[in-house]
Parts: sequence; structure tokens; C-alpha cells
Amino acid sequence: MKKTRVMMGMLVLIFLLATACLKPREVPMISIDESINMYVVADPHYMSEKLTEDCETFTNYLDTVDRMMKYTGVFLDIMEVEIKKNQPDIIVFPGDLTNNGSKVNHLEFEKRLKRMKSTGAKVYVVPGNHDINNTKALYFKDNELHLTESINEDEFVEIYKNYGYGEAISRDKNTLSYLAKPYKNLWLLMLDTTKDYPEPGGYLNRDTLNWIVSCSDMAKEENAEIIVVMHHNLLDHSDIIWEDYTVDNNTSVLNTFHEIGIKVVLSGHIHIQDIKSHTSIETGNTIYDIATSSLPVYNHQYGQLSYSPSKGYDYETRKLDVEKYALENNLEDENLLSFNDYSEMFFIKNLCRKHKESIELLDLSDEEKQEVFKTVVEMNKKYFSGYRNEALQEQIESEGFKIVESLEECFIQEYVMGMIDDQNADNNKLHIPIN
Repeated sequence: MKKTRVMMGMLVLIFLLATACLKPREVPMISIDESINMYVVADPHYMSEKLTEDCETFTNYLDTVDRMMKYTGVFLDIMEVEIKKNQPDIIVFPGDLTNNGSKVNHLEFEKRLKRMKSTGAKVYVVPGNHDINNTKALYFKDNELHLTESINEDEFVEIYKNYGYGEAISRDKNTLSYLAKPYKNLWLLMLDTTKDYPEPGGYLNRDTLNWIVSCSDMAKEENAEIIVVMHHNLLDHSDIIWEDYTVDNNTSVLNTFHEIGIKVVLSGHIHIQDIKSHTSIETGNTIYDIATSSLPVYNHQYGQLSYSPSKGYDYETRKLDVEKYALENNLEDENLLSFNDYSEMFFIKNLCRKHKESIELLDLSDEEKQEVFKTVVEMNKKYFSGYRNEALQEQIESEGFKIVESLEECFIQEYVMGMIDDQNADNNKLHIPIN
């Protein structure tokens, strides 16, 4: 009899534990006078040190990319410090989590997300075009470049099951898009916009757009606000560089977003800091596409978005203080200890190289070419950091700019003038009020 009671007690205990595990996750509500903070970490392109070596081949590879691949781990280390210190409520990664999608990179990146999540933050990811089925997943050994194992869609979902996919309240059948509910009155529509991995272009087909509408219907039943997070841009962020950055069918996507009342889209991919908006004549709804610049690309920053049900949205960028981190952690790498100078030199060498080549083709004296290049470099630094129009006034008055103005129509003139004629002067701050 005693054994029976013990057995029954154990069965009851097992039942209660099992029932508790089956209980749905408790979802908090953001009160009317409360604000939540979200970090936007775009295009970290993480590359494991296990896949690199200090050799000529790797150095040559670094010279072909716009992002500082050698220090992606350091940048994420600093992000972990920032997250631990400031305790954001949500962290989103809008794609290109890794450099060329190698499995080693993904597995190490997931461990970093685990540490970020341990601070209490809710962490969500979507893939970018670099992350899946990438035939250029590579590593460097014995001064040679080698191919390594990439991952497919199913593996991506499995690796990142604890960062959105495992708690999705709805999944799109056609893509790796999902709907998450971090708060009862604030939902995240995490969209997989890559058309064909690992090609750079983006697209959302009609079935996915219909699924998006159904997600909106669910949110409206609970009076929840939806923020969209996607890798590709919804709107053109450059008059010159937009192909394969803006989703191909952005008119259809834009119309769908207007119909369901989306206000904020968080994107990346283009690696510049830029905010564009579009207002629908039919609905009067305004959508803001906030493209946060890539973490390993100059000016090495991430975005912070605050949301309040009564005040609306406030967005601003936050720059990594690499030199401070290097000093506090006794790092000996001179590039990190003098990072501001090193970063600027890297930017001029890697991101201004094509402009320099274009300038060399112009029918100008060597002195004039130098003046033009000096102006282009300074304007480019502002441009990538999110500053346009009157923020470039000092450069507009420079000798180099006057020379560019006098040129016949050419690429360098089109590029420079494109930095002037922009929607916003400062793309690092934005306030979106509640209607």
C-alpha cells in the first residue's frame, strides 16, 4: 500500500511537471507609459578565427571586401559588453550573420547569441544572402584558400531555434520567414527576403505576401503593433546603388505593408546608414525603412530603437568604442589600440578604391585629381555614417567639389551629387510619433 502511494505520488509529480512544460510562454504587455529598447545589429558577417591565418592569401582577401573581416569577433565581443551593460529588451539581427555561411561560423555565432540571451534579452534572427547554401564558404590554411562546409535551410532553423524559430507563432511555408510575439502588444515580422541563396537579390512572392496579411490579421485581433525585420531594403537607399539591395518587387511589398499599416521596417544589406520613408496616397500611412549600417563597416555602429505605446518610436545609432575596449582588456594589437586611425585608413583603401580608379580616368591634372579624391573620401565617410545634404556643407565648399561640379556627366559626378540630394540630412536619429 505504501509503495502504491509512493508510485501514485511520483506519477502525479511527473504529470504536474509535464503539464507545466506544456504551458505556453507567458508574454508580457508593454504598458502605455512604458518604453522597451531594441538593438539592431546589421550584417555582422562573423568569421571564426579557426578559419583564418596570418598569411598573404588572407591579407589579399581582406583587401577585396568592404568589411573588416579580421575583427568581426572583436566587434561582437564589444556588443556583448554593451548588451550586458545596457540590458536591451530585444536584439534583432537582420541577416548576413556570417561570412559566406560556413557551418563553423554559424555554430560559433550561435554561442555568442546564447551569451547575449543570457542577459535576459529576447534575440531574433533572419538569414541574409550570405548565410545559406553558400558555395563560397571558405577558410585559409597554408597560405591557400579552401572551401568548407556550408549549411542549408533546415540546418539554419535548427541552429537558431532558440532565436526566433522555436517560439514563432506562425511560419511561412515558402521561406524562412516567421512571426514572433515578444510582447502582447508588439510583434516582430521576421522576413527571409533572399530570392535565391546565395545570390544577393531579394524578393517576396505572392504567397508570402498573403501570409504577411494573415499575420497582420492575427495582430489586429490583439491590438498589437508589428515591426518588420528583413535583410533586403524595402525602399531605394541610393539613386546609384539599389539593384540587388532593394527587393525586386518592392512596389507590391510596399502596397501590402501600407494596406496592413506597417510603420517601421528594419533592414541592412546595403552597408550604409540610411533612412527612407514613403507615404501612401490611398491610406495616408507612412512607412520608414531604417537601413542600419553593417557592424564591421565604417563607422562601426549599431541601431537602438525604442518603442512606447504612447510616444511612438525613437531610433538612433550607437558607435562601438573599440579603442576603449582594447585598453580595458589589455589587447596588444596596435590596429585596435589606434582603431580610429586604422579604421579610417581601411575605409580609404577598401571603400574608396573604386572611386579613386574612376578619378584616375578623368581628364584632370594630378593636383586636381588629388583634390577630387580628398573631397570624395570626406564625403564618403559622412555618407556611410549617415550624414547628407547640409551635413556635407564643408565639402560642398571645397575645391574638389567645385571640380566635380564642372565635369561632364560621369560616374564620379553622379555619385557625389547623389550624396547631396537626399531625403534626410541626419540618418542617425528618427522620431516616429503615434498617429
